[in-house]
This record gives sequence, C-alpha cells and structure tokens, in this order.
Amino acid sequence: MGRATSKKPASPKVVPKSASVGKAKKKKEPAVQEITLPKEPGPEKIDAQLVEEWIKVVLRWPSKRTWPSASKERRIRACFGCSAAIIADTWNRIIEKHHPNGFDKPGASVKHLLWAFVFLKCYSTEDIHCAIVGWPCEVTYRTWTWYFVKQVQGLKSDVISLDNRFKGLPLEVETNCFISVDGTDCSIYEPWPFNTKMYSHKTNGPGFTYEVGVCILTRHIVWVAGPFKAGDHDGVIFKKSGLEKALFPEEMVECDRGYKGSGKFAHPGMGSTHVDRKMKSNVRAQHECVNSRIKIFNVLTTYFRHCHGTLKEVMEKHKACFEAVAVITQLKLLAGEKIFNEPLQYTCSYF
Repeated sequence: MGRATSKKPASPKVVPKSASVGKAKKKKEPAVQEITLPKEPGPEKIDAQLVEEWIKVVLRWPSKRTWPSASKERRIRACFGCSAAIIADTWNRIIEKHHPNGFDKPGASVKHLLWAFVFLKCYSTEDIHCAIVGWPCEVTYRTWTWYFVKQVQGLKSDVISLDNRFKGLPLEVETNCFISVDGTDCSIYEPWPFNTKMYSHKTNGPGFTYEVGVCILTRHIVWVAGPFKAGDHDGVIFKKSGLEKALFPEEMVECDRGYKGSGKFAHPGMGSTHVDRKMKSNVRAQHECVNSRIKIFNVLTTYFRHCHGTLKEVMEKHKACFEAVAVITQLKLLAGEKIFNEPLQYTCSYF
C-alpha cells in the first residue's frame, strides 16, 4: 500500500476591507424629526394660535397628520376641557393680574398651564397624566400642576362676582329676583376619623357641597361658595356662605324645594300663574345646565384622591380645583358659549 499523504487545507481568501465596503450598499438612516418649540411668551399675552402650537408639542402630535380638521376642536376639548381661545384668555388674565413683570416661579410656561388643564379635565393617575403630556418627572408635573391650578383659582374675584347679577338690566325692573341658587356635590374618599356629616344623599357617599349662584338674565356664574360638609342642609349653607346677608333686604333667589329656613327663597310652588311656574321651571333647568358644564371636568366627578393630611387641608385642595373649574366655565360663558338657544323670559315678582 502506498503511503498516505495529507494535504494542507487551503487558506481562506482574504478580501481587503476597503473592497468589501466599496461593494456593500449603504443603508439610509431614518431622519430624526426635530420638534421646534414655540417661542416662550414670558409675561406677554398670547393668542389661540400660539396655544395650539404648544398643544401640538405637549401632545406630541404626529407631523404626518393634518392639524386643522373638523375634529380639532373636539380633540382639544377632550384633553383640556375647553378651546384654545379660553386657555389663551386664562393665561392672559393670569399675566395681567398676578405677573405683569414675570412669574414669581422661574421657568413657568404655557405648557405648564396645559398640564393643569389636563389634570382638571382628565383627573386620572399621575402616570397617565405624564403619558399624555410627554412623560415629565412626576414631581415636576405635580409641582407645576398645582401651581397653575392656584393661579387660575386666583382669577375668581375678577371673573365671578355677585355684582354681575345686575349687568344688562334696564333702569326699571318688575322683579326682585335676579339669581338662582343650587348646591352641587362632589365625591371624596372616606375621611378619617369617620364623620356622618360628610354623607351626601346625592352621591350616596362622602363628599363636599358647593353653593353656586347663576344670574337669571345673563346665565353667568355670579356666586361660588364652599366647600361645606355634604350633610349640611341647603338652608344652613345659604346662611353659612354669607349669601343671605349679601342680598338686598327684599331680594329673593330662585331655588328648589330643598331650601328652607329663610324668607328669601322663591320655591317652585310660589308662581301665581301657570306662566310664572313655567318660567321658574326654566330657570331651574338653566341652573342645572350650568352645573353640568362645571361637572364636565373629571376632578369634580371622580372620587377626589388627594386626601392626605387633615380634613382642612383636603378641603383647601378641593376648593382650589372647584374654583379653578368655575373660573374656566365662566370664561367659556363670557366667550359666548350658549346654555339655551333662545333667551329666557322671566318676569316673576315677589313684592
């Protein structure tokens, strides 16, 4: 047999790096979309167009989608509870009243005001809120949200005033009743220690009650008082709030049958004719419509979760939210949002 010979394996062919790179096709890297932030307004006034630019940034609106569309207004209201024009009006009023020379908190921006509107309208967990507005730090989101909620609350004395019940009236009137009054309840978690006076028969649980007054002629909010314990009677709240003393001696208020204990209550059965009773019914329906406009903000319809601390501290936080929502609702009414399509006729007199 012949001797076996082994062959060396052939060495692999080495391709120069430059040659392989030259033949390979270069992949195109996806272009990174640059978001241009709107110009910071500082202490200057803004308009609805600039607010919409900030909304697109806060909500991370896709560049491929068209912003102007039939559903644009609905999208804005779903996230913020009002139109961009109302948000701009709120910002301008805050600047004019509190910060004509700049905010006392450095870094305040329109986007932080939008965070506060998201908080009031959506009122979910902080993780969901942060996901909506672009994932800021929870502490940062919480700090700026409460800062601007209190800034909006500070507009109450300018926007909601009992003297406004006489606006638009002729020099001579035939009635001594200019506003309607009703209470609205908001749910909270059970406070500690347990208190039966916090029970609300409207929500079948613990809650706060607010007294709201609406001008019969203009349908504007002219009075907000509270919070009170939900177990307090409407007539007791009427006296505690100071509204009874704020009215003229012979002035009356339209209310439902739940109000008792004062001679200023114009109950449903006090209409002398069928026409008067119908007008009184329309006034109460108008008031319920205003209450429903306030309750479109989930912070007032969902169980209030910010219940850490004493009952007084919880009431102060809830009061800030309710009054901020009342201010926003009143600004919407001032901007021309209608309650009824036709003007309300009211000639009832209680002299």
